[in-house]
Amino acid sequence: MNAKKKILAVALAASMAVLAVGGSSLAYFTDTDSADNVFTVGNVKIDLTEPKWDEEGEAEAEDMYPGEAVAKDPTVTNVGDNPAVVRIKVEWPGDVDMIYRTDYVDNKLGEGWELKEDGYFYYNKPLKPTETTDALFDQVVLSTATTNGTDEEKNIKVTAQAIQAQGIFSKYDETIGDGINTEEEWDAVISFFNNATELL
Repeated sequence: MNAKKKILAVALAASMAVLAVGGSSLAYFTDTDSADNVFTVGNVKIDLTEPKWDEEGEAEAEDMYPGEAVAKDPTVTNVGDNPAVVRIKVEWPGDVDMIYRTDYVDNKLGEGWELKEDGYFYYNKPLKPTETTDALFDQVVLSTATTNGTDEEKNIKVTAQAIQAQGIFSKYDETIGDGINTEEEWDAVISFFNNATELL
């Protein structure tokens, strides 16, 4: 699964005109100059991968039994040119009780991840180009309360989103360059995400 933001190129034509009046002769002296300037506005691109799921988890997930844990490790890599803030949404099967686990601890998230009230998991520092998050979690577990079901497949849908970190605050390095640390910063990040994703 990939979440991608394509390069947006904006062409800006700039022109300048100078007008002067010489005394009372009403003669106009003018000058015009123009230039075409091309600006590339941001390149945000991420890869969502699940290495352990691909290696072993997918096979383990066939015919799961109550209490069984299988490898599942959503991980985001910044493959674009700009620092990016990322979040993940996990949609669990509605009729099956499952939990996530990290380091064999139930409901523990990977380092750097936080679950916010909007239901998204946010990584608490911007990802620089080529950086990768810690896994959101490393296992999913089928509840021991699960009763006999059918052979119907159940899906856990994982979606990652990213926005350019430099656009959230006027001073990126001084504000969130070292991480998102305060409630005010979190409110701004979440609001920026919500406004941006409305346009997708």
